[in-house]
Amino acid sequence: MIKQDVQYALLSNMWQRVHLISGETYTGLCKIDHSSDALHIETNKGNFTVPYWTIKRFI
Repeated sequence: MIKQDVQYALLSNMWQRVHLISGETYTGLCKIDHSSDALHIETNKGNFTVPYWTIKRFI
């Protein structure tokens, strides 16, 4: 997935699959949290906030 597709998906509130360097994968609505330099992910199993450096890729 190219960077423009990810940015569009985040801005249009589309569901994303986020794969972290730890091996975990979360699927949900992603929102950028500029103040803490992190990504907030709202999933069916709860809400998670992950720092940008932990994101390996969007799948």
